[in-house]
Amino acid sequence: MLFGGSMLNSEDYKELSNRFARLAIESGAPSVSEALLAMALDYASRAARAHPQPSGQQRHDQVDGFGD
Repeated sequence: MLFGGSMLNSEDYKELSNRFARLAIESGAPSVSEALLAMALDYASRAARAHPQPSGQQRHDQVDGFGD
């Protein structure tokens, strides 16, 4: 549940990132697309920080859903 009074977790941030990315792609106004994409990237970054990886491992799926 998003924004239900509790802290957001990695999956919540991923979901928000994907939503904003889809809206950015669908938007006809470049300035709106740019702002939405910036928000999507911010949430993708938050998702990565909310779910730290063990040292020595890299994540290649941090932007799951982009381009779907």
